[in-house]
Amino acid sequence: MGNPFDPMNIILLVFAVVAFIRLRATLGKRTGNEDPLDSRSVFQPKNTKNVNDVDLNDKFIPQSKEEILDYMSSNDKNFSKEIFLDGSKNAYKMIVENYASGNLEPIEGFISKEVYDGFSEAISSRGELKQKLHNEVVEFNSVEIIDATLETNIIQLKVMFEAKMISYGEDSTGNVIEGNKDSPQVIKDIWIFQRPIKSRTPAWELISTNPDD
Repeated sequence: MGNPFDPMNIILLVFAVVAFIRLRATLGKRTGNEDPLDSRSVFQPKNTKNVNDVDLNDKFIPQSKEEILDYMSSNDKNFSKEIFLDGSKNAYKMIVENYASGNLEPIEGFISKEVYDGFSEAISSRGELKQKLHNEVVEFNSVEIIDATLETNIIQLKVMFEAKMISYGEDSTGNVIEGNKDSPQVIKDIWIFQRPIKSRTPAWELISTNPDD
């Protein structure tokens, strides 16, 4: 795909580990009795606290994507599919752009120490080669939950992002060595988010990123 943000580049640096990014989110479901929620309140740093009172009914364990999403929407006041997807778009843009710029401070509160260290190593390696990476998300063509799983009180949502992005790499002299600085390319990525069903801090983690080949 010729994508400078190809997670495979990170995998090479951390040896057989998918580029795990941990991303915290408090998801709100509109009930009519709460303050209006928008995507700005969806993905929040690790210290965000909110009580999640969802219990799985032993007599009914949802299996399919549709069953799981319906179950969460009906039983978890802190979940809304639409707000989750809006927030995930904001998070995607923030992550890929700050990673490319080498500025991890704005996203430090959204990722684990292991991921922070992995990104730091990748950025340092880029610096040693005197190379620069530029990512700018222009717009999203689509964002879709393509799968959902529920196991041992952990829910995982697999999200497909298709975005138009200006993405390119430069060498030490400023020559473009990969990508195109003038023309957006269509990038497809699949990210997997997870969180416990019941937690006093219902925080979503982005546990896996892969290009959609």
